[in-house]
Amino acid sequence: MAAVGAGGSTAAPGPGAVSAGALEPGTASAAHRRLKYISLAVLVVQNASLILSIRYARTLPGDRFFATTAVVMAEVLKGLTCLLLLFAQKRGNVKHLVLFLHEAVLVQYVDTLKLAVPSLIYTLQNNLQYVAISNLPAATFQVSPKPSMAPEELTGLGTGVWE
Repeated sequence: MAAVGAGGSTAAPGPGAVSAGALEPGTASAAHRRLKYISLAVLVVQNASLILSIRYARTLPGDRFFATTAVVMAEVLKGLTCLLLLFAQKRGNVKHLVLFLHEAVLVQYVDTLKLAVPSLIYTLQNNLQYVAISNLPAATFQVSPKPSMAPEELTGLGTGVWE
């Protein structure tokens, strides 16, 4: 189907063009809906297993690990995973990766500083979650209102302010 331009002319959509029907709600294919439900199930299992494993590890007798160490190591793993994905996106070219990181982190330092505030609050929240799960039964912790909504609203992440 040809697209009608402002002057009434028609042009064939180029590669990567999105049809008007694809933007309408309810037009997702069955594969997309299935992927949404699979993603939801994986996230539910991941979240429940995370809570249970942390609770188990924090209630074992003997020396306990520091919650801050666990939070920092989790963030380091997330950072390394992101770097690996960026490396794959840059097709294994280290020079392009370094240039991209320099541009995204150092040159656009204002955006980096904007992300520093929510990330510090997120780190504090994760430390407090370790304290909470160490002192509450797993089921009570799981059904309690999550404090993650407060930092998201305070920093504007829940409302799209940073976009």
